[in-house]
Amino acid sequence: MSHNRSALVTGGSGGIGSEICKRLARDGYRVVVHYGTDQKAAEEVVQEITESGGVAIAHSADVTNEDEIQSLFESAITEFGSLNVVVANAGAGGGGPVEDVELADFKKLVDVNLVGAFLTLREAARRLSDGGRLIFISSQLAERPRIGTGAYSATKAGIDAMIVSMSHELGTKGITVNSIRPGATEPGIFAGSNEERKEFFRNLSPFKRLGHPNDIAPIVSFLASNDAAWITGQHLRADGGASN
Repeated sequence: MSHNRSALVTGGSGGIGSEICKRLARDGYRVVVHYGTDQKAAEEVVQEITESGGVAIAHSADVTNEDEIQSLFESAITEFGSLNVVVANAGAGGGGPVEDVELADFKKLVDVNLVGAFLTLREAARRLSDGGRLIFISSQLAERPRIGTGAYSATKAGIDAMIVSMSHELGTKGITVNSIRPGATEPGIFAGSNEERKEFFRNLSPFKRLGHPNDIAPIVSFLASNDAAWITGQHLRADGGASN
């Protein structure tokens, strides 16, 4: 398999992120598996990719730190020469009824889900090769907030708005900019929810189950492909019909 294209996935050591990394590697991409603190998990993703004949490296960065994000992109381009796909997947969960949300907890959500995503998307806009793909992993809760998700939903909806603007800004370079809105998915951030909450979200879907990272990775693969060259500025639901 020829590995002449490269991809960077933030949060690549997590549940959804790791499956995205492995899928893009199977598609022939050289992959930068970004991680925040879980070096072991990132190295396990890299090992699985390389043992399957792929090419991958792990790189740490605090997504809320401008210098570290710039260093992450610089290292990726130094290693692989260019970047064709960037998947902004790193995120934080949390929330509760708005009246109960502490300011510090809300600021953490804003720092990771808004500031972190902004820094990643901005650097991608500066670094992606012409004809590249920029993909943001959003949430169905950006579109359909539920009780107790207001703070989290706001952070995801904020970047979804940015996606539309960026699609116009980068279109002249042939770069597509889209977001995917998964439903409740495990393993991933949602895995820490209690069983009552999991059952609530299972019952929202006609399939009566939660999502799995393998439900999301193929959609990233499609948006990264030439077949998706005419899709930009869109928010693709991937929630098993839970928002219907």
